[in-house]
This record gives sequence, structure tokens and C-alpha cells, in this order.
Amino acid sequence: MAERLGAPDAVRALVATLPPAPRLSDVVTGVGRTVGKPTRVVDVDGPSWGPLTALVSQFEHENLVLVPAGSPPLYRMHCVLHELGHLVHGDVGTPSPSSIAEFAAGGHVCRRALDGDTGLVSISDDDEHFAERFAYELATVLLAGASAADERAYG
Repeated sequence: MAERLGAPDAVRALVATLPPAPRLSDVVTGVGRTVGKPTRVVDVDGPSWGPLTALVSQFEHENLVLVPAGSPPLYRMHCVLHELGHLVHGDVGTPSPSSIAEFAAGGHVCRRALDGDTGLVSISDDDEHFAERFAYELATVLLAGASAADERAYG
């Protein structure tokens, strides 16, 4: 990508390439086209993921978005969209030694904090902020016809 777009602009550009009433699989394929590399989602069953909710693994020939197999459907969708946001944003996914140590000690890769003045969640860095906003914006497209009952999946 020549220039980094803001999340809303990146979503608009991606949605313009998708079929009407897109599904998550259409978004995954569209992101693959956008980044120039096939991208697929892999449900991973196994031991506890600890504080990790999903991750993207970039290989020379493809990108994989790994998600826990037992995640509720809408939460899984958010996690997949978030990881796709990292790909669209051009994040290289190279963690720092301190973030690896923090994660190994049970911490989180992304630091979120509640702003006492606004009641909004602030996110630690631009890459995570972009990925969260990208996920939110695309979810509104994917869930345009969904019922309010779907909110129960978030807890």
C-alpha cells in the first residue's frame, strides 16, 4: 500500500470491492486482494490462549488469522476483523522484547485503559487503535441487517 489510510477510509475502500451484503468470508478474501497475499482464517483448538484472543501470522505465501475454536460467533468475527485490520494497516507484527516478556508474564499485547472523563476506552498505540476501529467499522457493514439480540454474544 502506497499510503496509509485512516480506518474509516480503509473500510470504505475495501467495502467498495465487496459484493452486496458481504459475509466475513468476503471480507477475508477482499483483504487478501488488498494486501496482495491470500489470507485465511484458521480456528485453533487446544490449550488455553491465556490473554491472547487472536493473532495474525504473516508468511511469504499467505497470511493466517488464528482464532480460538470455541469463541462465540460475534466475538470471533470481531477478533478476525481486528487482525485483518492489522494486515490492511501494514503492521509487520514484530513484537518488542518488552512486549514479549509482558505477554509471557500474563499481560496483554494491547494496553487498554478506561478514560475517567469520557468513559471511553483508550488504546495503547496507533496500530491497535486502527485495528479496533477497522473491526468496528466493518462489523457495522456485516451486521447491517442483524437483530439487537446479537449483542448477547458479547456478554
